[in-house]
Amino acid sequence: MAGILILSVDRMLTQRIEAAMGGRVSVEMVQALEPQMLDGPGIVVIDRAAIPPERSLAAAIGAVAQSAGGRQIVLASDEAGSEEILSAVRAGAHDFIARQAEGKEVTEVMARLLNSALADQNSQGHLTLLLGADPEAVALLATDMALVRAAGRQSGLLIDCTLPTSAAAAYLDLDVSYGMASAIADIERLDANLLSSALARHGQTGLQLLTFDGGTGAEPVGVSPGDIVALVRLLRACSSDVVLNAGSLRHGGLLRDLCLIADRIELVCTQSIRDLEAMRRLLDKITPDAVMMARMRLLMWDHQPGVLLDGKRMTEALGITTSLCIPTDPVRQRNALNAGRPVALESDGGPYLQAVRRASGVFALPPAGARGQIDKLRRAMMRAVERRA
Repeated sequence: MAGILILSVDRMLTQRIEAAMGGRVSVEMVQALEPQMLDGPGIVVIDRAAIPPERSLAAAIGAVAQSAGGRQIVLASDEAGSEEILSAVRAGAHDFIARQAEGKEVTEVMARLLNSALADQNSQGHLTLLLGADPEAVALLATDMALVRAAGRQSGLLIDCTLPTSAAAAYLDLDVSYGMASAIADIERLDANLLSSALARHGQTGLQLLTFDGGTGAEPVGVSPGDIVALVRLLRACSSDVVLNAGSLRHGGLLRDLCLIADRIELVCTQSIRDLEAMRRLLDKITPDAVMMARMRLLMWDHQPGVLLDGKRMTEALGITTSLCIPTDPVRQRNALNAGRPVALESDGGPYLQAVRRASGVFALPPAGARGQIDKLRRAMMRAVERRA
């Protein structure tokens, strides 16, 4: 749990901050920072009234910054002059609140810094970003990858940015009422508990789903690229594994920022010159650097060995080095989408599911029955050898 440490002797200040946070984080008044207090993300509040008169503000903040273990620092002071605030910022403070402030005035500052601390200090979940020209194909692949990766994990999350409605929601047969706009509006109090109660959850696997439209069938209003990136960074801190389908997102700056924070970037493209040109134009908008390009991989959707535009030619055209074939069965996948029963949940998903598992880095053991048949065959062969001997 995130926490706020208050360097003060004023219990009223502590109570006002604790009331403003509404029990969402721990709030503790201390007289000094000890190493055991700095486990996990959080912030440190310095009470200006607790600094001895003979000591300068800059020296006090500097000393706290050295022992705060990277935690962000807030100064609580009755003096709100620009010189006081500027001096505090120069010494290492990240924000300022009035000592008598309460309620929303405190919450806005603390929540913003705590969300940043969660994203920066907490263990980050693995983020896989999928880009492609065909929003439905990318959504189906992203959903199956998320389902495969969710096995054995407590907090898998799929973010689907397909418009006008979420293809992933239809594929998982889920009713969605909480979308990206709602999550951004709740970002000040967003944590794993709120996500667990607000997000749609797939019953069989526990995979959580956040959609761009939130079940409205329309693009959310008032959501900026910066809001989306900040939300994704926070969601990584609340989930062990995040699969993000960029879907209908085409803002070059937004996609570049998402690529910067992604652990793996999958480029979903068919063996079509038109799809390849569309992917090339999308990369031109992102302007990826060498580090981003190294994290990119081509996933050849609906791979056909007889098509001359193969993986080698496509990766050379895109400027990347790795590719993986994803064979598909259009009839099977259309039936799966219509029934709300993903192929990833089938006992035998065929070559497609095997490819999805390889793409996800998940390799299933042979079923127990198959292993038993192999052991039975091995014993029969040993008996035949013994009889000959």
